[in-house]
Amino acid sequence: TSCHVHTGMNLNETGIPTRNQILETYCNYSHHYHQNETMKPQKHQQHPPSSVVPQSLPTVLRLRPANLEEANAWAGFYLSFLFFKNCVIVHGVAQRASSGVASSAMAHRVAELLPEMVRLARMIWEEYPPPAVASSAGGGDGSGYSRL
Repeated sequence: TSCHVHTGMNLNETGIPTRNQILETYCNYSHHYHQNETMKPQKHQQHPPSSVVPQSLPTVLRLRPANLEEANAWAGFYLSFLFFKNCVIVHGVAQRASSGVASSAMAHRVAELLPEMVRLARMIWEEYPPPAVASSAGGGDGSGYSRL
């Protein structure tokens, strides 16, 4: 299918992977890593293989292969969080531009992007909210689930 953004640009012609391609690659890498987790940790690994993580830790803290359905369910949360992080960075650029201490002459133009970035972060959060997760406290409705 053709992927067009509001600019009318056909993203299929750019070589930029689609959301599904990125998620599939992530899950495939995750499964590969999980299958090879008994290998000695490399210097670039920040987390130990799950075989050395105590089994007493909650399941969510143990490494496990990603599943495409779960990754898809949480993708909106991660994307909106990424936008929020970038909004904070751009807000800092805007503050430095307004006080005259920006490191770039383009800082004012970057700062003008902030309202649109905030709008996109909110839109993503509202259209793709995180899934309900099991909770020991529950959501007060007896379901055992709560919204994050």
